[in-house]
Amino acid sequence: MLRTMIAEGPFEQKWILQGRLCGAWAADVKERWERTRGTRTGCRCIVDLEDVTSVDEVGESALAEMALEGARLVASRAYLKSIVQALRPKHRR
Repeated sequence: MLRTMIAEGPFEQKWILQGRLCGAWAADVKERWERTRGTRTGCRCIVDLEDVTSVDEVGESALAEMALEGARLVASRAYLKSIVQALRPKHRR
């Protein structure tokens, strides 16, 4: 299960993800990200991954797209930090 919350401010959009960023849940997040692309124009975006417990390839793809579009992925636990760091070279090419 994955819970997604979006907090919007005048200059920032913050996505808070909690649970498993896997399979259909990850695909839903990616679709929602694409659908709300226009709402982020001129805003910085932060994706809080502190409460994400696991990520599969679909989840990595969603995170890579977010990072490629300028979102700052926030993770402090080693598991998620390693995933975020592994994505960086992929989207900087």
